[in-house]
Amino acid sequence: QPSPSNPRPAGCFKRAPAMPKRRRDNGSDDSESDEQNDAENEDEALRDTLRAVNASVAAARRRGGEERARLVAEATAAAKVTAEAAATRIEAEEMKMGVEQDRAALEAEKASMEKAHTFQNSTIVLSVGGHRFETSRQTLTSVSDTYLASMFSGRFLLTPDAEGAYFIDRDGRHFHYILNFLRDSGSFKLSSDLTESQRDELRVEATFFGLLDLMMPGPYQTQERVGQSLLRGACVDGTRRALETAVAQARALVFEMGSTTPFLAEEVQDLRWVITDRVVNGSPVWAAVDGEYFMFRNSTQKLTVGFEKHCVEGSNCGYMINMEETADVAAPTALPSDEWVSCSWATLASHYASARRVGDTPWAYVPEMRITAVHGLDDGEPAMAAALRQLAALAA
Repeated sequence: QPSPSNPRPAGCFKRAPAMPKRRRDNGSDDSESDEQNDAENEDEALRDTLRAVNASVAAARRRGGEERARLVAEATAAAKVTAEAAATRIEAEEMKMGVEQDRAALEAEKASMEKAHTFQNSTIVLSVGGHRFETSRQTLTSVSDTYLASMFSGRFLLTPDAEGAYFIDRDGRHFHYILNFLRDSGSFKLSSDLTESQRDELRVEATFFGLLDLMMPGPYQTQERVGQSLLRGACVDGTRRALETAVAQARALVFEMGSTTPFLAEEVQDLRWVITDRVVNGSPVWAAVDGEYFMFRNSTQKLTVGFEKHCVEGSNCGYMINMEETADVAAPTALPSDEWVSCSWATLASHYASARRVGDTPWAYVPEMRITAVHGLDDGEPAMAAALRQLAALAA
């Protein structure tokens, strides 16, 4: 047991003295080496940890991107399905609405047809200017595009008076001619007993009901339509030149032409010319009543008389020519009468040899040529009146 005088107990050995620390070749001792190793190991462990964390983060990002892409795809697909469902629903609603509208229209048409059937098979009483007439809807609608055909087409609601008659505010004295024409339009003939005054009154009524051209066709009805067409076209153009040209042409729809003294051959003397709807070189074509000769503007802007082949070609060939260039001349009646020339074929042989020639050409001047207008549109005709109003407005 240890004591103050004997501090080391019996049986204990003396501690060996500490060994000196070994030194490395670089002069450091073992403790420094261990510390350095420990530090390196810690750094390597830290790096491994960081690498593991980075890999985990990258993996998480990949999984997040994949999940986001999946969610976006699912959302897109869901939106597409929703849009298609909405479109299908709208289409179905529209189809349903269309079916309902068609059904309603069909019912309305059915009701209208039933009403029209009753209307068609019943006698129709008209009160025209105090005159009473009985007829049928079939008669009143027998000629299309007329006042009566439109009125009794079934498209309009008509209300008869207390006596069951449909009132028309026109002169009833001549209405029986209107009905007789509608009943037998193919063989209707106007009575020759009508005075000119009565014919004028009937012409007014036929015009109102849209039957004038059918009931009382004039001898130049076709030419009048051509003139009206020219005037309407000029009104659309709106220029002074177009309007003046159309007015002059519409006033010369029909004219006669010939020499006042014996000069022209019989074939071309005193021919009557009527305007046609043909146009050659920018000008209307007039045809002789016999249909063999045509008056047209040739390629040098001169009015020429020739056969059909000359007219079709618009060539300079012909039998008579007016030497005045017609670019600024509206109608044959406006051409200078002393500029007409004829070839030997169109001239009497007895006069051709001594006739005044156009230079060294075979063309001979026609002496005392006359052109007389026979028929044209009056200034009061609607198309003519419209053109004249436009001309007046341009001059103002």
